[in-house]
Amino acid sequence: MFNFLKNLLEKASEGLAGSAGQQAVWQNAGLSETQFMAVVLLLQLSHADFDSTEQEQQLVLGYLQREYQLAPDIAQQVLAQANQLAADATCLHAYTSKLKVLSETERLVLLNQLWQLAWADGSVDPNEEMMLRKVADLLFIRHSDFIKAKLANQPA
Repeated sequence: MFNFLKNLLEKASEGLAGSAGQQAVWQNAGLSETQFMAVVLLLQLSHADFDSTEQEQQLVLGYLQREYQLAPDIAQQVLAQANQLAADATCLHAYTSKLKVLSETERLVLLNQLWQLAWADGSVDPNEEMMLRKVADLLFIRHSDFIKAKLANQPA
């Protein structure tokens, strides 16, 4: 049991992005750690309902291309790496702690993007909403802003 905990702590201390070869994908694409963690968080949300659809993947891919001006092939590589990290995720704090450096406006923009992703399949799963509430709390987003973002991104 002790060895298991020791190995777990050693793995965590190696960094969230894994080995240097893996880091090169998003770093060579010109993304900061904060930007990459935002993408990982988007993908974690897409997995929250245990059904990550192609539509959700395409929305995140479009986000990479639009927000960070990445070429489609580079965006696909970054998406693959972020998917791997999101699949291995065990808690939100590891990612949201990197996002606390964002300004309030940037955090609200991220929350809006998360809500767009949650609504991508036409409905919000209770697991997705629970995760969004946790993210909002961890990013110190007021509940009134959380509700405004939810309603603003709800399909008509």
